[in-house]
Amino acid sequence: MDKLTRAVVETLVDWGADLVGIAPVERFENAPEGHRPTDFLPECRSVISVGMHLFQGMADVWGEWHEPTKTNTPYLFYGYGLANWESSRLVNRMAKLLEYKGYKTLAFMPTWISSMTKYFDRTIQTGKVMAEFSHRHAAVAAGLAEFGWNGLALTPEFGSMQRFNSLLTSAELEPTPLYDGPPLCRPEECGRKCVRLCPAEALSESEAQRCKIGEREMEYALRDDIRCAYAVTGLIKGTGSHSDLQIPEGPGQPLHFFASMGSEQIHPFTRAMLDNCFGLICGDFCGKCLHMCPSLMLSREDLRDYDFSRRNSSLKRNPLP
Repeated sequence: MDKLTRAVVETLVDWGADLVGIAPVERFENAPEGHRPTDFLPECRSVISVGMHLFQGMADVWGEWHEPTKTNTPYLFYGYGLANWESSRLVNRMAKLLEYKGYKTLAFMPTWISSMTKYFDRTIQTGKVMAEFSHRHAAVAAGLAEFGWNGLALTPEFGSMQRFNSLLTSAELEPTPLYDGPPLCRPEECGRKCVRLCPAEALSESEAQRCKIGEREMEYALRDDIRCAYAVTGLIKGTGSHSDLQIPEGPGQPLHFFASMGSEQIHPFTRAMLDNCFGLICGDFCGKCLHMCPSLMLSREDLRDYDFSRRNSSLKRNPLP
């Protein structure tokens, strides 16, 4: 690893990153037009992907509001808001350090909220929610992860339990190899649990969407982004929320969803969350496809012989005896 790359990686891990990978800009050449790194930063040569691990306890305790020993509040904050803030703090600090050395840098919000504003008209027309830049795809391009059927970036260290952020830079850093270990998503073994658990029925059991990263073809479930949004915002039953609105049959209807966000049928507790802290402080009422994904449990045995020494992870830095 060259001197600059090592300094970037080790500094990010020292600051609190749980995973760090580097993708050369060439791995994004097949990304959708208008969403490639060079579309926003023409000088971009590398993309730094930063992963923040979500501790398992917040997943184990997740449940519906009426279950006496269950709660979704740890996941709302630690699994979404705080993880996004922490990754943003790291990316922001590194962006400035690289600029001090003469490199150009650019970072995007770690949450889907921004895409709902910039691409609002497109979402209304197509029903698709797309951010300026995909942190999940960047994590895969940076060798940290592979896609699961749930569309999430799965890692051999933490399975589905992390969130990602990215930093685009003109610095030409040493790339991390694409993940080449045992399969992490095992839909035949779990029976596509993500599809079965989704309260919005947003994930297809058989239809896939495909992408190409570098020379590698990848696929994951076709997702109805609008139906998913009802669950993320806690508008429907089964998301840990008090609300119980109904999604119309068939593909998600953007206008119905946005109208529902102003509905008087939203429970006051859900409304208080949406109005006062949703998005950046906390968010994603549901998250079942993430915190109930069994990928790490199912792949753990095959990962025993995997060489983790090649990866840039906080697991190497644990100070506890």
